[in-house]
Amino acid sequence: MAEIIPAIIPQDINIIKEKLGKIVGLVSKVQIDIIDGQYAQIKTWPFVEKNSDDLLRLSRGEERFPFIENFIIEIDMMILHPIEYLTDFIAFGAKSFIIHIDSTDHIKECIDTIKNSDCSVGIGIKPSVDVDLLQPFLPQVDFIQFMGNDNIGHSGIDLDSSVVNKIKYFHKQHSSIPIQIDIGVDEKTIPSLIEVGVTSFVSGSAIFNSTNIKETITKLQSF
Repeated sequence: MAEIIPAIIPQDINIIKEKLGKIVGLVSKVQIDIIDGQYAQIKTWPFVEKNSDDLLRLSRGEERFPFIENFIIEIDMMILHPIEYLTDFIAFGAKSFIIHIDSTDHIKECIDTIKNSDCSVGIGIKPSVDVDLLQPFLPQVDFIQFMGNDNIGHSGIDLDSSVVNKIKYFHKQHSSIPIQIDIGVDEKTIPSLIEVGVTSFVSGSAIFNSTNIKETITKLQSF
């Protein structure tokens, strides 16, 4: 059964609460895309100005993150200088993180911070980035997340076919490392991605734009 991880690209914490409420009991892990407007073109919570204090309140324990006891919350950190924000996200209860290979010169420091907090860590990589850059960090990470397109931070983007060969190449070299993919995941693309070694599938629009979310998740899991 394929692991399906619903993805949320939130403008505020109420959107997170609303979408998590729709999938309680259907999956164990959810990915929240956090975008600073620098690494990718858009801004999401908590970098939207009206939400600027939300993360601080959560990290201080003044508020609880929505449905934190119902899911493993994975933070996809599409931001520059992620090391500056890791402790806040860890403090509110996130248990898994994606650090993008081209977002910082401090990948090892990010990995160490995450692992020392008993959280999981994966490195994200876009199709245009040299996959061999991952090599120095592979012994420390729990998985690799291939982005299905360079156009990150948006819902409904098609899978770039070039990423399939990149995944195939990586999996041949490092067959023991779990592979996750985000962007372009749906019932049409999952079979070919499984063939080249992908085991976890992050999907936003295919799930949340569905008229029957439970049925859609069950179908995607069935591959």
